[in-house]
Amino acid sequence: MSNIHGIGSFRDNAPSAGGGPQQGAGGYRGAAGYPQGGGGFSQMVDEGEIPAGHISLLKVGGGAFPDLCDLFCPRFRILCFTTFISVVQVIMLIVCMIVGATMFNGAFVKGNDLGGPGPQTFLFMGAKYLPYIQAGQVYRFVTPIFLHGGILHLASNLFFQCRIGFIFELRWGLANYIAVYFLTGIGATYFSCLLSPASISVGASGALFGLIGADLAYLIMNWRALPNSEKYQELCIVLCILLINFLFGMTGGGDGNIDNSAHFGGLVFGFLIGFALTNLLQAEDPMTTKWRIGGW
Repeated sequence: MSNIHGIGSFRDNAPSAGGGPQQGAGGYRGAAGYPQGGGGFSQMVDEGEIPAGHISLLKVGGGAFPDLCDLFCPRFRILCFTTFISVVQVIMLIVCMIVGATMFNGAFVKGNDLGGPGPQTFLFMGAKYLPYIQAGQVYRFVTPIFLHGGILHLASNLFFQCRIGFIFELRWGLANYIAVYFLTGIGATYFSCLLSPASISVGASGALFGLIGADLAYLIMNWRALPNSEKYQELCIVLCILLINFLFGMTGGGDGNIDNSAHFGGLVFGFLIGFALTNLLQAEDPMTTKWRIGGW
């Protein structure tokens, strides 16, 4: 989620307030995809087998050089939620630019380095703004998910979303994935209202951080079921994503328009609800059952 550039002075401008894969019955798939029986957790980890129900974030296509689809949107499918929400977000940016050009001060304004309209446009379109939410416009907890501050903001979030979204949707199932996406997006807006009440902000990055938080919960619950190479590499990727975004956020993205409170809120909400909504690879394992009960 991003604050609209120039929000440090927005008080002068803003109006006052008035189906995932089925889990196997204890079976595993080896590298060739054939079921493997017996052996328990230790055999699976030793042989590097990936349990049924786990879609790798690391290995997609074959060959030393993956094609562009594998690189930018692995497991891409047209008929899925990730594609749908991405298309909606593109359309909404186009609508915002038309509204900015026809009703406000333009589709591209000088103060918005992200390449988009100004804060008045986003206020009109449903950006998060606490005084309006307190006045009863509670839909603003949800609408920021569909809006982006400009072309650069949308492009960066779409890359993030498509790189992990298709895989997580297959892992967790359609209903759980949608629930995580929107609940963490709402949670991100809530945290932004608490920690950054004066800001006007838009963007799906709070929900995307929620997906990362939920994936951390997924890794914790299924740690003993995943082979070492798979879980450590994925954990490293997730932590690197968080570290890079944390360091980038500390600089304000270079122009002070990063809503770090929304990112933090999405991450926390995603981590908490991930124990309840992500899939268990070994439901009979008593440790994973404890994590699931704790999640609920």
